[in-house]
Amino acid sequence: MTAWRTPDILAAEGFLTSAVADVDRAMRAAQQSLKTKEPSTEDVRRVMQFAKSSEASPAMRQLADRIARGVGLSWRQVLTGEASHDPLVRQALEADRARLNELIKGETAPPPAPRRPVRRDEDEPTQFTEDAW
Repeated sequence: MTAWRTPDILAAEGFLTSAVADVDRAMRAAQQSLKTKEPSTEDVRRVMQFAKSSEASPAMRQLADRIARGVGLSWRQVLTGEASHDPLVRQALEADRARLNELIKGETAPPPAPRRPVRRDEDEPTQFTEDAW
């Protein structure tokens, strides 16, 4: 059943498999580095200015135009990795990764709020005083 898989098709499959694995590794690395940093308002402002400049790649300028038109994306979603499913976002981030790493200083994410124990009926007082009534 593999007669239709010519050497060219096998080579193309190998290339595609390799390319997909490279993209997956790059996206995991980008998400890992972004998880430790939460972009500040100042970071977003710097990235916006960069994206509008002539230094930015064409993909980054196209992404900036798309965000400015209000097509359901925000810079915060792009910088936190929430929009990593979008091909244009991936292309823009990959093209300007080094410059973005310089621009995003980040702020540490606030620690999670302490969890309060769930109150149960057994936790109610068993003795009542006059002021409790």
